[in-house]
Amino acid sequence: MNANRDQKYLIQPKPPIVHDELAHIGAGLRFSQSPTNFLAQMRKEYGDTFLVDVFGYKLFCVFSPAGLKSLYAAAEDEASFGMATFDMLGFKTPLDIFLDADIDLFYELLLPQKVAAYVEDFSGAVAEVLAEWGSAGQINVFDEIRTLEQRVGFRVWMGEEATRDGVWQAFKMHFDVLSQENAFVSPQQTLDTLTSGKAKEKQAVAEITTLVGGIVKRREAADDWPEDNFTFLYHRFRSDDPQVTLRKLTHNIINANQGFLSNLYAALSWSLINLKQYPATQQRLEAELADTRATFGEHFYASQAALDSMRFCEQLLMESVRMAQRSITLRKVMREIQFDCGDHVYTIRPGVYITTMLSVINTQTPELARFDPDHYQGRRIDPRLIVEGKETISTFGHGSHACPAQKFSHNMCKVLLAQLLEKFEFGAPEGAVEPSSAQMGGVARASADIVLGYRRKKQD
Repeated sequence: MNANRDQKYLIQPKPPIVHDELAHIGAGLRFSQSPTNFLAQMRKEYGDTFLVDVFGYKLFCVFSPAGLKSLYAAAEDEASFGMATFDMLGFKTPLDIFLDADIDLFYELLLPQKVAAYVEDFSGAVAEVLAEWGSAGQINVFDEIRTLEQRVGFRVWMGEEATRDGVWQAFKMHFDVLSQENAFVSPQQTLDTLTSGKAKEKQAVAEITTLVGGIVKRREAADDWPEDNFTFLYHRFRSDDPQVTLRKLTHNIINANQGFLSNLYAALSWSLINLKQYPATQQRLEAELADTRATFGEHFYASQAALDSMRFCEQLLMESVRMAQRSITLRKVMREIQFDCGDHVYTIRPGVYITTMLSVINTQTPELARFDPDHYQGRRIDPRLIVEGKETISTFGHGSHACPAQKFSHNMCKVLLAQLLEKFEFGAPEGAVEPSSAQMGGVARASADIVLGYRRKKQD
C-alpha cells in the first residue's frame, strides 16, 4: 500500500499529507538538514495543519492558534508528553538511566528554598571560573559559556569535590558524550550511537559512576557530609546494597545535570551576544545592575531578593530564548482522541505524534522577527503579541510542557551577566549572527562560531 495513502487511516478526516517520492526517507532527509526551514516551507505549501512521515515517524504538525491550544491542553494519558520525550531521548541515553529516574526528585530540587540556596553556588563557581581568564583575549562564546555552565552544574549537583582541577575535566569529558544536543544536531552521530548499541554512552556512564563513587568514598572515610545536593541525593537513594545506592545516585545526578543544564548555556550565550549586538540593551542592563548594587550591596548577585528585582534582565533572557528557540513540542498519541484544529476536529489514533516547532511560530510576524526585550514585561509576553492565544509564542513552554526550571535559569543568567559585565569589557561580534536552522531541540547555537574579544576591567 502506498505510504501516503496508508497514513490517512490514522487520522480522520484526512489531513493534508506531505507527499514525497521516497516514502519515509525523502521528507526525513530534508527534515534532518533543517527542521525549521523544512516545516516552515511545508506550512506554506500545505497550511497550518498537515501530516508528514519522517523516517517512519508520523508527525501531525499543527501551527494554527486552535491547534496549538489543543496541543498544550491534551491530557497526558491520551497524548503523552512523557512518552514522546522518552522516544526522543532514547536515541542517545542508555535505558537504565530512565529506569532509575525519580520523577518527583526533579520538582523537589526546584523548591523555592533550594533554588534560592543555589545562588551562592552559582556565584562562587562563576567567580572561580572567571578568575582563570586572562587580562585580555578571545572566547568562543558558546563553547566557553557551556564549559562554565557545566562547572557550575558539577558544584550544584556533586559538591565542591567535583569542581577540583582534574576532576571537573573528567566529568566534562564523559558528560559531553551523553549530551542530548549531539543527537539532535548531528544525525550521523545518532546513527553511530544506534549501530554501536550506545557503546560510548554506556562507557561514559560507567566512568561517571566511578567518579561519583570516589566522592562517596572520600566522604564516608572522613565522615564528612556537607549540607549540599550530593549529600541530599546520597541519603535519598541509600540502600543496604552499596552498588544499588551508587547506581541510583549516579543515574539521578546524570538526569538532573542533563535536565537542568543541557540547553541553558545557549540561552546564556545569546543573552551576552545580544548585549553586544544591541548597545542600548546593554546600557539598560548596566543601569539595572547599578541600581541593584546600590540597593543590595556589592555582591548582590548572591542574594535571591536582589536577583528577583532584576526585571529587565528577565526580559533580555526571555527575548533571547524566543528568538533562538528550536524546540519541537511533541505528544505521542496513546489512545484515540478528538483534536480540534479550528477548521476541523480530527480523530487521531495511536501511531501518530502531534507536534509543532517553536522556531516556526515564534518569529512568524514582522514584529516578532525583530529583537526587542520590551516584547516582554518581566517574564510575561506583551499581551498585544498573543491576541490569538498565549500558545502562539513559546519560550519556557505551556501547561505540562512548561519548564519548571524557569527561575533556576533566570538566576543563572543574572549571576553570570552581572559578573561578566562587572569584570570585563567585550567587543562586538563580527558579521551576521543567526541561530542555526539545522538544530532541533532546545535553544540553538549560532550557525557559525561566535568569537568575542574581551579585556579585564581595572578594579578600584
